[in-house]
This record gives sequence, structure tokens and C-alpha cells, in this order.
Amino acid sequence: MLLSNELLFFAAEKSALAEAEGEFERQVAVIVMKEPNTTANRDFLTKVLLAANLDLGKDALLAELPADQPYTLAPDLQELQPKQLIVFGFTPAQLGLSFEVKAYQPLAFYGCTWLFADKLSTIEADKLKKTQLWSALKQMFLNPS
Repeated sequence: MLLSNELLFFAAEKSALAEAEGEFERQVAVIVMKEPNTTANRDFLTKVLLAANLDLGKDALLAELPADQPYTLAPDLQELQPKQLIVFGFTPAQLGLSFEVKAYQPLAFYGCTWLFADKLSTIEADKLKKTQLWSALKQMFLNPS
């Protein structure tokens, strides 16, 4: 029996990285909100990551996820232990996380550097968001402290 002041949380059963693709050589995980123009988005993502010296297929795991399902990252964090995790289009809460973070601001948490950004189609169409993404990626991969 639950008391009125107790909270009940439902944990998503689907792992966010369960069906991710890539070799994961540099332990970078990339989660992308699936959109209608997947091919153009993947091309854009590949170019952006290449500028940060990352090969999407070789250095990272890529998960393209529909927005309408709940996911969890807890088992992925324990099992895969990514060093960097880049998320496009999702909030931390949508991935079963209970922290808040500003978009385009890398955050060190749970042994991983996190970056949350808008969905790829939004970034590609907005020069300011491209600049913000590039600054964050430089901080994470080209000028790490």
C-alpha cells in the first residue's frame, strides 16, 4: 500500500543502446531521435562528428530511437561504460535520468561526459545551434581539460 506522500516511478524496460550500431572504439555513445529524413540527418551527424575527429561507425555506438517510447540508460551505463554520451532530441527524463542539464553544455556525471542537444533537423537548419554544438564538441573532443 502506498501512502499519499509516496511516489511511484515506472522504469522503462527498453534499453536505449540495446540496438545501437558501431564499433565503439573510443567509447562514445550517440543517441538520436528518429526523424523522417534519417539519411540526411545521418549524413549531417557524420560530418559534424568527423570535424571533431570521430568516425561514427568506428569510434561510436549510434542508436536512432523513436520519440514515443520510454527508454532507460542505467544498464547501458553499467555494461558499456561510455566515456562520452551525446544525445540529440531527447531530454534526460525521456531516457530515465533524473538530472537536469542545459543544452549544448557538456556535463560530467557518473563517469561520463554528457551532451544534450536539439534534434538533428533543428540543428542543421539553425546557424546558432550549429555553433553551439560545435563549441561543445570541441570542448569534449578537441580541447578536453
